[in-house]
Amino acid sequence: MPQPDPDRLVFSDVVIDFAGRRLLRGGAEQALEPKAFAVLALLASSPGRVFGRDEILDAVWGHRHVTQSVLNRVMSLLRQALGEAGQQPRLLHTVYGIGYRFDVPATEGVAAPSVPAGRARPRWPRVATVAVLGLLVVGAVAWKMRGPAGPASPRAALVAQAQPSLAVLPFVDLSQARDQGYLADGLAEEIRDQLAQSPVLRVVGRTSSAAFRGRDDDLRAIGRALDVAYLLEGSVRREGSRLRVTAQLVRAEDGSHLWSKTYARELRDIFAVQDGIARDVALALRVKLDVARFNREQGGTTRVDAYERFLRWRDIVMREQFEVDHDRERLRLAREMVALDPACVLCQDALASSLTAMAKELDGPQADRLRAEAAQVRAHIARIAPGSWVARRDRSNALWREGRHADAIALAKQVADGGPLSKERTWDYAYMLYAVGHLEDTIVEPRALFLSRDLQYDYTAARRYQDAEAEYQRGRRLEGSQHEADYVAFVRQLAGKRGGGQPELRDLHRRLQAHEGFDTPFFRELGNVLDDRDAMLKLVRRAIRDEAYAGEAKYVQTGVADALGDADLAVAALRRELEAEPGFGEGTMAQYSHVAFWNAPYSGLRAHPGFKALLVQAGIVDYWRQTGRWGDGCAPLGAQDFQCR
Repeated sequence: MPQPDPDRLVFSDVVIDFAGRRLLRGGAEQALEPKAFAVLALLASSPGRVFGRDEILDAVWGHRHVTQSVLNRVMSLLRQALGEAGQQPRLLHTVYGIGYRFDVPATEGVAAPSVPAGRARPRWPRVATVAVLGLLVVGAVAWKMRGPAGPASPRAALVAQAQPSLAVLPFVDLSQARDQGYLADGLAEEIRDQLAQSPVLRVVGRTSSAAFRGRDDDLRAIGRALDVAYLLEGSVRREGSRLRVTAQLVRAEDGSHLWSKTYARELRDIFAVQDGIARDVALALRVKLDVARFNREQGGTTRVDAYERFLRWRDIVMREQFEVDHDRERLRLAREMVALDPACVLCQDALASSLTAMAKELDGPQADRLRAEAAQVRAHIARIAPGSWVARRDRSNALWREGRHADAIALAKQVADGGPLSKERTWDYAYMLYAVGHLEDTIVEPRALFLSRDLQYDYTAARRYQDAEAEYQRGRRLEGSQHEADYVAFVRQLAGKRGGGQPELRDLHRRLQAHEGFDTPFFRELGNVLDDRDAMLKLVRRAIRDEAYAGEAKYVQTGVADALGDADLAVAALRRELEAEPGFGEGTMAQYSHVAFWNAPYSGLRAHPGFKALLVQAGIVDYWRQTGRWGDGCAPLGAQDFQCR
């Protein structure tokens, strides 16, 4: 094993330059954010030693308001930068239940390649996951490790360069009728997305900031919770066509005001207000911002009347108000905004998704007409804006439906990496990652209920039950429907992975039964036998045979059988669930339906021969063999077989 000098570690084609705070592989510098390199430096400083998760968090983040999901993301970034194969790592090893270890191969080191003078350092990468997956709260402030003898060497005590970090808090609606919340939220989000385009400014995502809507928290506490140096807060007051927006920039460390300004304009000037605030903040923080380029590339509208309808439409989406009345309202708003601005790509995208959502509420020829119209709108987007991120995201979904999973994921990643980490950009990509079993890659740090709910699924799939329970308790304080989170907790309790006993189990059942999808004969009768495992399994068998008895939510039977430890029955329920999905067996099933594979972690289902057969039928194993990136816990057994644990 080569002995690293104090300033760099060199082996194979890898150079870890501790003094220069950079990683080179094959002579090319790898783009790493400061925290990621700090973790790499810590592990590589002691090859062969296992560092516990908390130990790493303490050393690099000071463990302030940071969960282990942030470390999962950083490890994923490092493996990508090092060219690691997830199931066959050679350098970064996961020590399950403990932490991570860095091993140096027992090969002769090579001389460190130089970086040509004048080469521009690449922009830091972005990773999009469920919810965003891109919606992470990750620190970029300096960290220090000092020994008893004083300041350490560059190798033992990296000091990451401080990157300006900012959170744009939800703007407050001060209008007399308090009916402009959608406008206040939309204004804050547009400013946030514009600022995020600066390569030297780290901007916290929408859902993290949104957790503080309507709360009177101390700004210093918010800054610590979001791990940012600056906060932008503001208010919106609308009176007819007059708009008055006040914004102020605050230093989070001490709550002091750095800059404040009021913009009094006509509503038609709202885009100028957005640009003005973004530019003024960038100027105050001394960062470069190209607002014009950003606006051109996003495919939005310059029509205020269309823009206002888009904000109303998106407000419904972000609140996850998906009842039929809200679906009708979304479709109405989408048709109006497209009529007002046919060239608006985001408006066309909103129309297509609204048509698809409305079709799900209907049956027969009427639903078919809506789906056909949605397909026409998608084709129209491809014609008028083939290079837009919307058209490229649609192409990635089309590739997936053709069974070209690797190509679909590669294109979806480009879309997610190419702009603000919004739900629209990242959602499909995150589902693709989950579909192929890259579970750890989808674990995020959310502060919105719909992301918190998905995170609970992610933790459960990764068998991190304590983390799932902690997120369930935290998520209960967030705004929105809790029924999916209650379902994950219900199944976890059936499996004996949480406390509360029968009273808590029955309370969860009662709450769930009030929701659509759970008001079925199967789930109702299940509540009568929650203390009798054999009786519950008998009901699952009946539900598998009788679709009317089971109801539409077939995943519930899979979850119950899995939680009760019957892998044979869980496989049978899973097969029935998947065979009802279009494209199963041809490898063209939508990525959203693949979540069924990974939501059943309790019974040993993944090691069952029937589970393996289902993975083959769905085309997931072909993807694994093609890319060499096997799902978490899965690995090849020779050229023809594989195993999952």
